[in-house]
Amino acid sequence: MPSKILRTCLIASLVLLGACSGRIREPVFASVRTTPVAVDLARVYFYRAFEPYESLARPLIYLDGRSLAVSEPGGVLFRDVEPGAYEISVFSPGIYPNQFKKILLRPGDTLYVRIESLRNWYRGFNWEKDTFVVSLVSESEAEAEMASLRYVTNNGS
Repeated sequence: MPSKILRTCLIASLVLLGACSGRIREPVFASVRTTPVAVDLARVYFYRAFEPYESLARPLIYLDGRSLAVSEPGGVLFRDVEPGAYEISVFSPGIYPNQFKKILLRPGDTLYVRIESLRNWYRGFNWEKDTFVVSLVSESEAEAEMASLRYVTNNGS
């Protein structure tokens, strides 16, 4: 009988320990080695700071109106695309001036896009709507901001 109780306690302890571990985390972007962009393509990095008091919503990112990926709070992802002219937008219940960006990508280009949350921008007396804005960022600024964010893989729309 004591061995049955001991075995039950051991199993319960293992289950509780497993529950405490949380979800599997993606690697930090600074530790990820990405392949160079192909000479006939352009690369666009999308990232968003983890701001739990702003918004934890996960809006879709669009390229020319077609969904491309999900904007993850605290995450970085990239897509390799054909060179050309594009409009980058993000689903946003709130509106903001010059909220989305039109870009021209040449072969071999790398572009850095920060998705910003402006929760308090679009609000009324007793309501507010998440407002997301697309910002184009310099390489040095983006690399500093992305270094500690999670690298998000398999982020489909």
